[in-house]
Amino acid sequence: MQVILVPEGGFCFGVRRAMEMAEKAIAESGGGATLGPLIHNQEAVDRLAEQGLRAIEKVEEARPGEVVMLRTHGTGPATIQALAERGVTIVDATCPFVARAQREARRFQEEGYDVLVLGEPDHPEAIGIAEHTGGAARIIERAGDLRDQPLRKRVAVVCQTTQRLDRLQELVAMLLPRCIELRVANTICDATSKRQEASVQVARQVDLMLVVGGRHSANTTRLAQICAETGTPTHHIETAEELRPEWLAGVERVGVTAGASTPDWIIAAVVARLETLGGTVAGSRG
Repeated sequence: MQVILVPEGGFCFGVRRAMEMAEKAIAESGGGATLGPLIHNQEAVDRLAEQGLRAIEKVEEARPGEVVMLRTHGTGPATIQALAERGVTIVDATCPFVARAQREARRFQEEGYDVLVLGEPDHPEAIGIAEHTGGAARIIERAGDLRDQPLRKRVAVVCQTTQRLDRLQELVAMLLPRCIELRVANTICDATSKRQEASVQVARQVDLMLVVGGRHSANTTRLAQICAETGTPTHHIETAEELRPEWLAGVERVGVTAGASTPDWIIAAVVARLETLGGTVAGSRG
């Protein structure tokens, strides 16, 4: 059985940057907190907690004087202000690409546009982007959500960074006949697009596709969806322990990809598990 790895899988720039910042914070202060999980991977979050960097959900849980990191998904200005008033040392680990989406949304709102955020309504990144417009922006998960909603004549769109390009294209196509002026900031992360494209290419060549990453990771869930859309049987797993031998019955080629918040050690464990089940790695991670 041949195992084909997608080189683009695993930590993206923003996640790797945040993890390095976390390691530095632990080394310098002995720990602290992150407001929400730093990244959407429970194993990585648990490992940070073991080193003294715990995840909190509310500003009130922060201890005055300690280091508090902002998660890669970012947060709104009011929350940042509340943390400052709490007397903590803020370390901003917001992904730079997410920060760009926040700036674009705020700029469009200040210029008087009806701002739409293409994203998941309950995802912290999309919520944070909307909060940078003072809550004026609407979060739209798909173009069809706008059918019965009123729109102003000047509309602007920004994206949650892990969105699919085809979803943005659908939204733009729906908006064009309904407004006089349309501004679009394509804030989809380039690394996300490349990972999706590379994963689809591999999925079309194999008998089984494994997508490794956290259940709460939006980009990993989306990655599993687009791999499944190729028609290749696809399983989203968090750890090697979830890999079931019966999935491999009759499989000659298996593809492995991973979300942007999946640590290398988890990917390596999945590959090692495949090797114990008769797999031979056909390529190397780049």
